[in-house]
Amino acid sequence: MNRQFWVVVHRYAGLYMAVFLIVASLTGSILAFRGEIDQWLNPPEQVALKNLPRLDEISLLEKAEQLLPNGKIYVLQLNRKPEEAYRAQLAPRMNASGDLTANFINLDPYSGAEISRGNLPAEIWPVTRQNFINLIISLHYRLAIPGSVGVWLFGIAALIWTVDCFVSAYLTFPLAVKKSENSRRTPLKSWLSRWKPAWMIKYPASTIRIHFDLHRAGGLWTWLLLLVLAWSSVGFNLDDQVYFPVMKKLFAMPNLLGDLPQLPQPKEYPELTWRPALSRGRELMAAEAVAGNFKILREEMLLYRPDTGVYLYMVKSDRDLATEIGNTFLLFDAESGQNKGVFIPSGYNPGCTIHSWIFALHMAAIWGLPYKIFLAVIGLVISLLSITGVYIWYKKRKARISRLKKMPYQFISDR
Repeated sequence: MNRQFWVVVHRYAGLYMAVFLIVASLTGSILAFRGEIDQWLNPPEQVALKNLPRLDEISLLEKAEQLLPNGKIYVLQLNRKPEEAYRAQLAPRMNASGDLTANFINLDPYSGAEISRGNLPAEIWPVTRQNFINLIISLHYRLAIPGSVGVWLFGIAALIWTVDCFVSAYLTFPLAVKKSENSRRTPLKSWLSRWKPAWMIKYPASTIRIHFDLHRAGGLWTWLLLLVLAWSSVGFNLDDQVYFPVMKKLFAMPNLLGDLPQLPQPKEYPELTWRPALSRGRELMAAEAVAGNFKILREEMLLYRPDTGVYLYMVKSDRDLATEIGNTFLLFDAESGQNKGVFIPSGYNPGCTIHSWIFALHMAAIWGLPYKIFLAVIGLVISLLSITGVYIWYKKRKARISRLKKMPYQFISDR
């Protein structure tokens, strides 16, 4: 395959990706500050600090389910701030006798008394303070298209983007130079010196040349992060179809959640209730910490999956990359308590380490505010690359059509 073939591949890949990348990059620039925006739009309920012991999380969970008997809580948050109310999010109980009147409730963490309750919107329209971030997320990975169509379209664009990262890099390489009689007398420039102009923007120059240089140099300077964002996007949209099979093949990375067998029927109330389940999760994680030589810094959550009949117990450890949240977790059977596997973000499995890095980079979960600002700027750069790419295609297409229109007349005049 010659170079011209890859030029055509890059051209039409870029045209397909353009809309997706512009939407994803601009919304991604907003989502870099997702936590701060959501905190501003929907500040958590505050409580007055008291010189009293707070109720434990399971007592508060049980109180919330008593107040909303048609609701069931599947996530037990274990990392609470002392000045915030306990918020429980509820799903409708299976075979409940009535409707769930509220899907969240705020409780006083000292007394368990109800502070407020309400319904978080499940839809993204109309836009409110409560669902603004959900709307941006929906635009970011599926163009806010209902169902799985948008997920697949974005996933295909992400896969094309990943491949095109390598194609576009190749197209910046200098053309091979054939040796001639003149070149024997004049030494040829080195490959790197001939590649150097690709990293630069010529100015002053024509509009089309500036767009071309912005497109080429902008892609080169940000190439590694673009590849990270592209491949992690495949992980978000085509996880079981592409991402995990490739990571498993290349790095033997386990897919703990994806490999769990589904139960014939979801089990709402497992043999291990919350208290013994939390005790079992702590016991198993302590053993894993000793075996894996890592330190547990704090608990994050205990989650029950009724579709697979397992608990997920998550902590923040010294192997986590994310600054604010932990992602060290293990799974265990909700009936027997049997350990079903552990995920340690770094220093455990090459695939897990790569996975943790690319997702932490994608979600601006590391290095604090400076990286969030940097990632927001990268979002604008990606939009610039897409826009300049479409502009270059348009100008070249216009010039090509103009030449074709002149060809018959040129042929007649030549005769």
